[in-house]
Amino acid sequence: MTMMPVQALLDGDGRIVSADAALLALQRDAGGAANGALAVPALAALVRLVRRLNIPISRAVDVADGAVDISMWVQMRPTDDGIAITIIDWQRRMACEPAAVGAGAWAQDGSWSWQLDTRLRFHAVDVDGGVLGHEAPREGEALTAYFQLDTGASDTAFVMPLVEALALRGPFSGQIGRLRADEKRLYQLSGEPLFDTAGGWAGYRGHALRIEGDASMKAAAGPRDASLFNPELAHRLDQALRRPIDRIIAHASTISGQLEGPLRQDYADYAADIASAGRHLMALVDDLGDLQLIERADFSTLCEVVDLADLARRAAGLLTVRASARQIRIQTPALGEAVLAIGEERRVLQILVNLIGNAVRYSPPESRVWVLVDEEHGRARAIVADQGAGIDPGDHQRIFERFERLGRSGDSGSGLGLYISRRLARAMGGNVTLESAPGQGARFTLDLPAASTA
Repeated sequence: MTMMPVQALLDGDGRIVSADAALLALQRDAGGAANGALAVPALAALVRLVRRLNIPISRAVDVADGAVDISMWVQMRPTDDGIAITIIDWQRRMACEPAAVGAGAWAQDGSWSWQLDTRLRFHAVDVDGGVLGHEAPREGEALTAYFQLDTGASDTAFVMPLVEALALRGPFSGQIGRLRADEKRLYQLSGEPLFDTAGGWAGYRGHALRIEGDASMKAAAGPRDASLFNPELAHRLDQALRRPIDRIIAHASTISGQLEGPLRQDYADYAADIASAGRHLMALVDDLGDLQLIERADFSTLCEVVDLADLARRAAGLLTVRASARQIRIQTPALGEAVLAIGEERRVLQILVNLIGNAVRYSPPESRVWVLVDEEHGRARAIVADQGAGIDPGDHQRIFERFERLGRSGDSGSGLGLYISRRLARAMGGNVTLESAPGQGARFTLDLPAASTA
């Protein structure tokens, strides 16, 4: 049973100042006083951690309360006078002896439960690998690192439920996922959103149900390479999101810039964070629009003569501020250098912005990104190389999949940029490829037909 968020406030010594009835009952059952320090060991440990680090912490916690097990998602935040606690997902279930139900029940019906945070990383997985017959998700592992999310479409239905759910912060069901470690193992995923007391999205609680055989997957998900959205839904989703996001960005930017008068700096900083998050969400909407377009069977690009060197310099110029903020130098082709290719100008620029932007994002501060161009054997190439951590060869194909971010934390990207870039390049008769190894940076190459061969 899901309850409304449970709240509490602790003083500077970690003693309860106020708490909702559910937490007070748990405190009494654990032998603690209503105004004493938290007596529930798992919660007390989090309190000590927050006091020591003086930072907000969110964790999944399991508590045994007599014949009942309680799973909860706990947020603790230091305040001027103590610690504020919010429990946004309080799940009670009867504790069962292992021989009666226990792990064996999960193996029989093939389902298990999990929880995701706002970065879609696993927490509180309610099963182990011995029961599943394969490795269970690790704490903090990204959903897309564990599952490959399958897509497909019918004439009338949206067939990647997780995408729409993320955009609208709503529930989803019927999302098909393949195990990365064993593509023959399929699961149908469903989830309910979690929200904190301020109405902020806090992640998902959901279930994974085993599906047997490719036939089941095809029936549930449709053709894997079909269009991701039907056009009508894509248009409705685009219109529903753009206008409110535009307003959020505009108002937050006005507040953070203090255009209407002076404001406390922490409030201005909050507004700047809101504007930044809004711009990221708008970029995701743009990516979803591009995805819908390139997945259509009739998608095509223009055939224009473009100068890869000029477009590389323009793309780098668009990213100068972002690179300068991290003291990263982008070295571009020299003025006067030109390599002509056949492609659609704005799409080639889009690809180069994505490749150079990724290089800046994943490079260490005070490093360098190189953008080189050349022509060989009738092919024109733009090469983007960085000094980042590099990418394991086993992940070279995976990184070009939809919504793939290789589980990188702190990544503000959508996981669609490289997939879209490769699809665009191939539509223009070219490709995007990768050369990289751990510790050796990454080298992405955009290859297009040279104009001299046209």
